[in-house]
Amino acid sequence: MSDLIETEQPSVKAERESFLDDSNLGNLEALATTGQKSCILTYHEILPENSTYIYRVTNSVFEKHLSFVSSLRKKSSAEVVPQITFDDGHRSNYENAFPLLERFGVKAIFFVLAGGVGTNANYFRWEQARDLASAGHRIASHGWSHRMLTQCSSPELDQELSQSKREIEDRLGVEVHSISAPGGRWDERVVHACIRAGYKYLFHSNPWVPVSPRIDIRLQGRHMVTRRTDSQQLRKLMQMSGAERRYLRARYAAKERVRLILGDQLYHKLWCWIANWNPGEGMELEVEGRANANGESKSK
Repeated sequence: MSDLIETEQPSVKAERESFLDDSNLGNLEALATTGQKSCILTYHEILPENSTYIYRVTNSVFEKHLSFVSSLRKKSSAEVVPQITFDDGHRSNYENAFPLLERFGVKAIFFVLAGGVGTNANYFRWEQARDLASAGHRIASHGWSHRMLTQCSSPELDQELSQSKREIEDRLGVEVHSISAPGGRWDERVVHACIRAGYKYLFHSNPWVPVSPRIDIRLQGRHMVTRRTDSQQLRKLMQMSGAERRYLRARYAAKERVRLILGDQLYHKLWCWIANWNPGEGMELEVEGRANANGESKSK
């Protein structure tokens, strides 16, 4: 069974509006005020055919997910309201996911690699990003070149954060307040660099870290959707018992210990093998040989 994150929200309507409205993102801090739960889902590629790559979800499965999400949003009594995000900006997000999102009336945040938009054939173009923004979806940053932020020097880190933010804002005429950390990795140095660059929200990929509102930035975990996650599994995830949550939390912690022991480079090679990832099919996460010893760094 996959992981699930928990946050809290004031109401279904208010949560949906604040999640998507960059002009009012400060209202997301209200997610920690009441007892309802929210699950933020992250997708990567949406394609017609089945694939062995773990983060490639088929159109039909995504359609079933959206049907389930849409049905929950219509229920004012729903305890869990999943939200949709995408990482990377793969062209399938525009070609396949966008029409389905519009059909079900579900809006999403697309975290894009600003350096890949319009320059990499596997990623969508700026005019397509404008279409998404015009339809009410949000375009946010996933960095510039898919560098692991925890391995960047200070000048490189500022470039990854600031250049990507400026490029999206200049190209689309929108404000960018959110960034998703490539590979899910972050540490305190990355947090402070994000604050300096003007971000208000840093999304990572550990669903078990509690929502962490800070004075200048909010840290938010998410659940990574895989090709094995069907709508029935989503339903089960939202109905887990406390014992099931503790088990999955412990399993995630064990994976983190393995990553720390192996180091980023070796762990990434192991991940590519397990995930059946072919680097030639997209923009590869750039991972250097040195390990990151900071225990706060998180991984997909």
